[in-house]
This record gives sequence, C-alpha cells and structure tokens, in this order.
Amino acid sequence: MLPGLKAIGMKCREKRKAKGWTQSAAALRAGIQRTVISEIENGAYTGSLKSLTLYLTAVELILTVQSSGLPQLDELEALFDDD
Repeated sequence: MLPGLKAIGMKCREKRKAKGWTQSAAALRAGIQRTVISEIENGAYTGSLKSLTLYLTAVELILTVQSSGLPQLDELEALFDDD
C-alpha cells in the first residue's frame, strides 16, 4: 500500500461522510461498485484511474500530481542557454 493512496482514501471517506452518504450511496452516485469505494477508502485500490476519478468527482475532490526533483523554468533556461 502506498502512503499517498491511504491519504487519498482518508480524504474521500471524510468527504463522503460529510455528505451523509453510505458507501453504497456514493457508489450509485459515482457509477461504480461499492467494493471499489471500500478499496479506495482503505488505501488498497489498484484499479483503473477512471473509477478513482469517478469517485473523486462524486465527492467533489480533484486529483493533482506534484512533481519533485524536476528542474524549474529558470533552471531549464540555464541548462539550455542559447549563447
């Protein structure tokens, strides 16, 4: 289990419960199986990005990716100096 998946699952559970939804109700709204909701919320999901995105959308969350270790624009300019 990846630590990021656990954090995503906890946030999803928090949002779902704030809406007063059961896992079954959330699954109906997202158009996915209840077992998928359970796997996501427990940080054990290894299925498709599409199903994850459907659930995130249903609970009004957005998946973002943060990069690390990639050069910033000013660093790239120094690397590819045209002079």
